Amino acid sequence: MSTSSADERLAAGRERVVVGLLADPEAAPAELARRLHHDLPELLAEHLGDETGWDVQVSYERLPPGKGDHVSMLDLGRERTRRYGWDLVVCVTDLPLRSGTRPIVADVSRAHRTGVASLPAFGVTRLRSRLRRVVVQIIAELLGRGADSDNHEQPHPPARRRRVNWLTGHFDRMTPEREDVDVRIVASRGRQRLLAGMIRDNRPWRVLLGLSGATAAALAFGAFYLVNSNMWELSQALGPVRLSVATLTSLTLLVTWLIVRHSLWESPRHGDLPHERDEIRMFNASTVITLTIGTACMFAGLFALILAAALLLLDTQVLESYVDGSTGLAVHANIAWLATSAAGIAGALGTSFDSERRVREAAYSYRERERRDQLAQERLVPDEAREDDELDARGEEESPAQDEGPGEEASS
Repeated sequence: MSTSSADERLAAGRERVVVGLLADPEAAPAELARRLHHDLPELLAEHLGDETGWDVQVSYERLPPGKGDHVSMLDLGRERTRRYGWDLVVCVTDLPLRSGTRPIVADVSRAHRTGVASLPAFGVTRLRSRLRRVVVQIIAELLGRGADSDNHEQPHPPARRRRVNWLTGHFDRMTPEREDVDVRIVASRGRQRLLAGMIRDNRPWRVLLGLSGATAAALAFGAFYLVNSNMWELSQALGPVRLSVATLTSLTLLVTWLIVRHSLWESPRHGDLPHERDEIRMFNASTVITLTIGTACMFAGLFALILAAALLLLDTQVLESYVDGSTGLAVHANIAWLATSAAGIAGALGTSFDSERRVREAAYSYRERERRDQLAQERLVPDEAREDDELDARGEEESPAQDEGPGEEASS
């Protein structure tokens, strides 16, 4: 299918328009693309006109990486229109996109017949409904039916042509100063929404599954503390406030140890631009919050297991000899509470048995791991170049001495 024939068919507003969805094959992009596959035909018919038939096709593949850039995705979209015979392409990715310090929700390139939707900028709540609205707007822009679209490319629009501005107050439409992007959609309260979306993409609830060493060590020490009579007495003497402080301290130590032990903190480089430093701060914040939520889930699960074990194993008569008053649920809960806090510190030591790769898989989304690998490669190349320069300089210093040696031997 040639581009010109697709233009004629779209301008005429008849027959069928084939919309391709390109999505990362993991997590939210894949799941949302599956739902869009079923939702889009009806939505497009409702908001862009019933006279056109809509055929939505989905392809799951690794979308190109990039450090906040998506030009390669636009190029990929154009290539897929030629390969699959699609009229339009919408890429759904969890790669965070930014323009300076502003998060990008979506970009539209009519020359590429491609739009890119970046999920982190959508935030956490109502992700499906927000994405549906933005994708409909992207397709409307690609067809020249956006709220402020220029129609000079389509001199004979159909009589029932509809203009669409289906964005809510959460999103703003703008025209960027870029030749390859015609329309850009950005989010209001962009920084907070982007940070929340980055944390959601990291899926912090997976941290518990990835830190097997920490979990095993915490369970082992939790069982030991549970049957320690000194812990029984101490748990009743501390009270709720000091028990809360102990839990927060244990949680902080575990998160700090994870970051330091497995090099999860990212430091800015000399010469980084202000928006690059801001980006690093955002990624570090998402790392800290992701690990905090994940380890808090681990603490909650550990507390539930220890409490259940305490109710099952601790004999009431034995407890009464160490604890004044009744030995009801509150006493067992305080014992489990303190045992969980102490076991969390042991869990920090247990993370030493988890490989750095496994910890990164638990703490980061695929895109974040990819970004950090790319950053490590970028930092490795200058280091290698610097070492080569030092070796060359050292060789130049040694070469005159090597030249003088044979001359001296000849003279003697």
